[in-house]
Amino acid sequence: MRIRFNRLLSSLLVILILSGLIYGLGWSTLIAVDAIEIKGTNQQKLISTQLVSGDSNLVINQPLARINPRSEENLIEDLVWIKSAKVTRNWWSGKVTVQIEPRIPVAVFTKNGQETSTPIYLASDGKEFSSPQSFTKLAKISLAGRSSDSQESRQLIATFVANLPADLLATLTSLEITTDGTITMSTNLRKPELRINWGSANTPADITVKANVLKGLLRLPENKKITQVDLTIANSPIVKQ
Repeated sequence: MRIRFNRLLSSLLVILILSGLIYGLGWSTLIAVDAIEIKGTNQQKLISTQLVSGDSNLVINQPLARINPRSEENLIEDLVWIKSAKVTRNWWSGKVTVQIEPRIPVAVFTKNGQETSTPIYLASDGKEFSSPQSFTKLAKISLAGRSSDSQESRQLIATFVANLPADLLATLTSLEITTDGTITMSTNLRKPELRINWGSANTPADITVKANVLKGLLRLPENKKITQVDLTIANSPIVKQ
């Protein structure tokens, strides 16, 4: 009888301790958010507004255990100009750090040579986005004609940029797409600029093949003065001076 009573008492003590821990972690302000630091961007106010509008649990004095980092990250990443967000909690200090990686554009869209009032940028991973920040000295992507200013055309451009080798992407000064999907790229690989016709309906594999063909052509001594390259047919490129 005494042994059973001791076991019962021990079980009750364990339950009380666990309940206290659960309460302390999940509901008590003993281990709560004491500070929130947003790093990697100067747009902290926009991040804070996004958290408030999304009913975030990331609030001062909120118990740390009630914060789901992945949910908070997803909420922040709903902002199109953010590439990634990482939320970490410090259980000792009560500080929550939000590390932001904003999207960096490589080009800006124009319509018939004119930039829109709200610039639309293109990131190196092919993502199209607007941003609270203003970027200058970017390559311009020209959408020539009404039918080229479509989701299909933008997807073609995104695919092209996302699969273009980084060394060629860095030389991009402008990019044009026509109504039939033909992509023409101007670069600073030569002076005057080198214009490259990539043709249309390029798959990622096509872009890789044509990029390698282009690099091979540029290595040839006889092509030092060329100003145009037509890669429409990869195995039959055309160069012009």
